[in-house]
Amino acid sequence: MANISEAIGSIRQAESEADSMIEEANKKSTEMIQEARVKVDSSIEAAKDEAQDEAKHILLAKEEEAGKEAVIITNQSESDIKASLRGSENNVDDAAEIIIETVL
Repeated sequence: MANISEAIGSIRQAESEADSMIEEANKKSTEMIQEARVKVDSSIEAAKDEAQDEAKHILLAKEEEAGKEAVIITNQSESDIKASLRGSENNVDDAAEIIIETVL
């Protein structure tokens, strides 16, 4: 009978140790999951910040490029206008000569 009592006591002790191990494993698992979530959230935030920073750099570069193109277009337009005015002035002079010749 003593052996049976000892065996039952050993079984209960093993069950208790197993329950403790399961509880500890569950606790550790929960901690690991929480740590992983924190790391993932941190990585996501870092990626968002990096993407926003890169987007700002791209936007600034495009704005600078657009400004340069606007200056080139403005300069070309001014040059074209001046050339057109010179051509018009020459036409006015030619027309004036023709009118003077016609009148005289």
